[in-house]
Amino acid sequence: MECPLHLNDHPIVFLGGIFTPAQTDLIQDQSKGVVQNAADALQKGLIGGISAHRPSATVVNLPFVGSYPQLFRRWHFPGTDETIGSGTQIWGESFVLIKGVKTISRLLSATRGLFRHGQPNMVILIYSAHLPFMVAALARKLFGRGVKIVQVLPDFPEFMGEGGMLYDIAKAVETRLFYRLSRHIDGFVLLTRFMADRLGIDGSRYVVVEGIAQAPEAAPRSDAGAIAVEPGTRAFLYTGTLAARYGVMDLVDAFRRVGDPSIRLWVCGEGDSRDRIVAAAQNDPRIRYFGQVSRHQARRLQELASVLVNPRTPEGEFTKYSFPSKTLEYMASGRPVLMHRLSGIPEEYEPYYFKPESTDVAGLTDAIQALVLLDDAVLRERGAAARDFVLNEKSAISQCKKIVEFIDSL
Repeated sequence: MECPLHLNDHPIVFLGGIFTPAQTDLIQDQSKGVVQNAADALQKGLIGGISAHRPSATVVNLPFVGSYPQLFRRWHFPGTDETIGSGTQIWGESFVLIKGVKTISRLLSATRGLFRHGQPNMVILIYSAHLPFMVAALARKLFGRGVKIVQVLPDFPEFMGEGGMLYDIAKAVETRLFYRLSRHIDGFVLLTRFMADRLGIDGSRYVVVEGIAQAPEAAPRSDAGAIAVEPGTRAFLYTGTLAARYGVMDLVDAFRRVGDPSIRLWVCGEGDSRDRIVAAAQNDPRIRYFGQVSRHQARRLQELASVLVNPRTPEGEFTKYSFPSKTLEYMASGRPVLMHRLSGIPEEYEPYYFKPESTDVAGLTDAIQALVLLDDAVLRERGAAARDFVLNEKSAISQCKKIVEFIDSL
């Protein structure tokens, strides 16, 4: 491990929404829809890496959970005071989850947390384009000496989610407010270089860190349920949001076109394509749908699977501004990865994954068929090379060194 950085040594306060050890079971048990496991993993990687370079870093925390009563079974989320990792202090603020009140409550709670636990000359490191966090940080900056704000931006608000007319109106208002507030942010941590163009900022105001690769923890063998790979079969696995725009139905259609009885398709997650995937599993016994699973369960399935698949295609402007978190998660598992080349994924990743020849269903079908015919040793070699690449080059220590150096340059 590299030595911690001690440059200008700004105190860093991370404003985010992780699932702490004391509250993870609560979140899993009380959530009704999609659980933000990917965002949780990225934030924990950031916190761990930053704390390695800046041990004094602390966290003001308001977990990203759904609203009551539609997406969460409790109307109030409790606060917490605990530590994670090597002793990083987590200040968990309580807030109200009732729809229509939740946003204001999170704003007030985040502001309270920053005033309670902030320091002079600190840097507030915000996670995501979450408006309550942006307003709270700007309020703290207004009343704090030497305070600066850096925003980790995994997505732009206009490309997050889909809905009806009222949703679109609310999203348009949110997007306009985001870009107005972003003018007052001192610096950004971006997932792709294209994001800087959309923000209209020069190179002095951002650093690109596409994500963090973390060595997967050993998963308990009971966590994936009664599942085993039958002798002579290969399982293709998708874990993530079941959104049609992410290509998950392309994967199902492509798989069903391959008539080989020795292959299996395992799917995990929640989203707008859930019912169609359930129907496909009922019609094709080779397909198994596991529902929403924990990170440990996903890890266990990755250990058992032969190939991990991300079917997202480069269609749509939003792909320029995103780096799918499952890219690093999949590669860190040591299993071979099948995915399309996306604009937001740097070329240095290309030697480490299998790529369909075309972005349509036929191309994905051909790729699955080709992988079925490959020797196990070839698959293991590609998976091991990808794992070594991301764990060596994209670890929390190396990626967060860039962030801390950027913070100290402001």
